[in-house]
Amino acid sequence: MKLRIGQDIEVAIECVRPTGGRHLFVQGRIAWNRGGEAPDLWLLAHGLPLESLLDLRHERPDITAAPGEDRVIQGFILIAGRAGGPAGMEGFALGAGALAFALPREGLGAPVAEVLARLPWDMAFAVLDAAARDEGLATLLLPDAFAGWIAAVPTLEPSARDQHGLARMDAIASPLGECAVAVTLPRPLARGETLRAVALLPGEDGPRATLLEGPPPLYGETAVTLYGCLHPADQAPAAVPFDLLVELRRPEGGTWFRTTPRLHPAPGFLRMLQDLSAAGEPTDGFGWLRGVLESRRAAFDRAFAAQSPPTAPPPPEAPVVAVLHAVDDPFAARLVFLAAPEIERRAAEVLVLGPREAAAAAADVFLQRGRIPTRTGLDLAATVRRGTYARAALVPVDPPALAEALLEDGMEALFAHRIGGAALAPLLRLAAAAGTPDGAETFGRMARMLKDWSDGREVHVRPERAAGAAGHLIAEHLAALWRGAAPAFGRAATA
Repeated sequence: MKLRIGQDIEVAIECVRPTGGRHLFVQGRIAWNRGGEAPDLWLLAHGLPLESLLDLRHERPDITAAPGEDRVIQGFILIAGRAGGPAGMEGFALGAGALAFALPREGLGAPVAEVLARLPWDMAFAVLDAAARDEGLATLLLPDAFAGWIAAVPTLEPSARDQHGLARMDAIASPLGECAVAVTLPRPLARGETLRAVALLPGEDGPRATLLEGPPPLYGETAVTLYGCLHPADQAPAAVPFDLLVELRRPEGGTWFRTTPRLHPAPGFLRMLQDLSAAGEPTDGFGWLRGVLESRRAAFDRAFAAQSPPTAPPPPEAPVVAVLHAVDDPFAARLVFLAAPEIERRAAEVLVLGPREAAAAAADVFLQRGRIPTRTGLDLAATVRRGTYARAALVPVDPPALAEALLEDGMEALFAHRIGGAALAPLLRLAAAAGTPDGAETFGRMARMLKDWSDGREVHVRPERAAGAAGHLIAEHLAALWRGAAPAFGRAATA
């Protein structure tokens, strides 16, 4: 379908298809004399302008001007609609300049998915990136519209060498929903060369494009590193894997690939990010890493505040779960044997955390007595997902505190210190940002913070030993996340 605007401008419409019921997808090309101006294009329904969700222009190397003509030829994609717009195709028109042209009621051209699959890959990525930035656009286009193009994009392992013109590519992620991609080229980076990525989250109906938030990439002589984090609403600290669709773009072309970043606990992820940042100049890499950590801290604080533990301790009627943690000595079972009757009088359940052999020996004491349910190990992500202890009152008990309570007749005081099980959800987020997937270790760290808090001492979290300025920066960042979270857990615990 070809339209003329005046003497010089020609519009060719190649695809007109409804999408999302009340929205319209229009694709085609526009040509005009070089030196002139191309008119704006927009969509209407029954004479009223529709809300524009996408307006992209791109090169059309498949179309050339006739011999002797000095013409500019561009492709375009328009997506527009409104909640109250007409269903189907009736009443739609294309606005161009001062004119409006009715669009065919029966539609035109190939399905949207085929059109996107045939686009130049830089434009297909641009549309995908736009969908990641606009929830309304994502609803219209995902997941089906990009299936053909995404399937055609080559897939790389998270650590690849000498593939698709790349000397090296590394992709890493952490349970917090953050990731990094580092690309090393066999040549110097070109002026204007850029690295971008869109996250593809798994969904019931297919992948969902999601924007990554973070500072600008770090550029070196032959390498570029990109860091990004999912929006808190998309983060799943249970470490759900996701794909990245990556674009390395330069003026004369580009490289596109998919990869599934390799998952690492937060401390390991940041140490690897430190290594990747070394590809730039030392001062640039250190400053970039500092910016990443500042961005990371701000994003975590916002998400943690939205999911922080309840500000009140658990109610008195909440079922009590005695959490015996730091049980790392098989001889602790003897201590547990002496304390078992007192624990059973006060707890509805026992959870034993520690190395397998020692924890099993302690748990066996309760199992043989058969008076209350007893478990070993804490899969923190599964526990939060199932809400296993969401309504319980957790009592942290370590062997030294248990021994002291037995000697000084202090079991009542020991069991007075408790925290609501609802605190495990924000604890999982804290572990994703600054800890490990080990539920026993994570619970033990929280218990030590609560003890400092209840004793009125400053919460002390010692940074891990690290080498170099960047290593110390990361260690202090991780420790600061734990320290900053301590008051929220303290307010959710009984004194």
